[in-house]
Amino acid sequence: MEANRGQGGIQQFLAAEQEAQHIVNSARNAKMARLKQAKEEAEKQIAEYRALVEKGFKRKLDESSNKRADIQMLT
Repeated sequence: MEANRGQGGIQQFLAAEQEAQHIVNSARNAKMARLKQAKEEAEKQIAEYRALVEKGFKRKLDESSNKRADIQMLT
C-alpha cells in the first residue's frame, strides 16, 4: 500500500511539474509577444518622427534654395 501511495505522489509531482512548465512557457510566449508589439510600435514612432524631421529639413532646404534664387535674380 505504501508503494502505491509513493507512486501516486510521484505521478502527482510529475503532473505538477508539467503544469508549471506549461505556465512558464505561456508566460514566456506572452512576454515575447509584448516585446514584439512594443518593438513594432517603437519602429512606427521612429518612422513618423523621421518623416517629420525630413519634411522640416526639405522645407528649410527649399526655403534656402528659393532665397538663393531670389538673390541671383536681383544681381
